[in-house]
Amino acid sequence: MLMDNPWLTVATVVTVGVLRLMGDVIRWLAARSGERIRARMLVELVRGSGPGTVLTDHRADGAALTVRRTEAQSGRGGADVRGGGRA
Repeated sequence: MLMDNPWLTVATVVTVGVLRLMGDVIRWLAARSGERIRARMLVELVRGSGPGTVLTDHRADGAALTVRRTEAQSGRGGADVRGGGRA
């Protein structure tokens, strides 16, 4: 019966394609959210540590994020964040 109506076949193929694309977008957004959470956690760890602290998050794909706390930064001051590409 599916082959009897070409519009039903087209609609089915388009629907499957859209659902796959939506799944890819959801996976991509989840990965980006996870990266932001990891970076925020690294900055908070450096803020809670002493001057001169350096933390680097190395990823399996070769990317790295380095956060340094300099001597001049104190209290809730910022941290020097450097996102690296692939090493």
